Amino acid sequence: MSEAGSDRAAASDGERDPDDRVLVTGAAGFVGRHLVPRLLEGAREVVATDLDPAPPGRYADRVDGERLSYVQGDLTERSFRAELLAEPFDRVFHLAAVVGVNAYVEDPLRVTEVNVVATERLLRRVADWDVRFVFTSTSEVFGRNPDVPWAEDDDRVLGPPTVDRWSYSASKAACEHMLHGLSAAEGPFEATVVRPFNLYGPGQRPDFVLPAFVDRVVAGEPPTVFDGGEQTRCFTYVEDFVEGVRRASVHPDAAGEAFNLGSTRETRIRDLAELVVEAAGADLEPEFVDGEEVYGDSYEDLGRRVPDASKARTVLDWEATTTLETGIERVLAWRRAQEGDGRTGG
Repeated sequence: MSEAGSDRAAASDGERDPDDRVLVTGAAGFVGRHLVPRLLEGAREVVATDLDPAPPGRYADRVDGERLSYVQGDLTERSFRAELLAEPFDRVFHLAAVVGVNAYVEDPLRVTEVNVVATERLLRRVADWDVRFVFTSTSEVFGRNPDVPWAEDDDRVLGPPTVDRWSYSASKAACEHMLHGLSAAEGPFEATVVRPFNLYGPGQRPDFVLPAFVDRVVAGEPPTVFDGGEQTRCFTYVEDFVEGVRRASVHPDAAGEAFNLGSTRETRIRDLAELVVEAAGADLEPEFVDGEEVYGDSYEDLGRRVPDASKARTVLDWEATTTLETGIERVLAWRRAQEGDGRTGG
């Protein structure tokens, strides 16, 4: 085992990061912008990569080419993968994916190309390394299983392939199958799967429900709620998730395992809209719309999405600790700061 591998084994409490070389794909995305600075607190070197030509503002001033490098490129391109993976890494955080309802309704082929094919090509290159490969999957893998809360090994219950939304779930599940197979094989390669549940936080684009509500309320417009808003979700603050991911990357008992990383507080979407309005001090009422009018019959919503996070609590000593009210306040503060600076990104 390499020196970094020994460090992983020594980190039995899941707290101490090894002094190692780390790769983060999808590093300009929402999670990546929060994860990269956290990893710099312990790792010897972090290489961040994404399609975006420049690093995000959240850590751009820390890119020095030594401890932190940023490399622009497309993981679906063979030449880029060869250059990026010319030297081994001790930990890989694979975040790169096509994410969001709009994306997998409008372009399911791109979902498969990025989420499955690029991951398979990446794994072929690193499968013989002494590496901990941390894969960000999704709560969507459980589909519409009605028996909540969902434990890590619960059944997947999906809609028909004619409904585009299930392409994302299927793509992530295919990657999980590859990872568990490789992790179980003889050799130093280790894989850990983490499944986020409705992440939110500063810097998230308004394609997702909570930042969409915040955007509209800050603009003085009512939040738009689909289909009566009786659907429930468990909203997880991004910094809580990042801490769970970090622990999963160093804990020896996380090798070969999957973890649900999510809050267990169940919130109706209509209640979320009211929480955002209240936190903003606005005099607005939610506006209710029909989801099919927006997405057509290729979209299928879920009534409930609730994790059983007891495995993460037991193995990683992790749980989501940021209250929804606190998280909303932080997102509102960030969005208002963006508004004041004349920006919409972050």
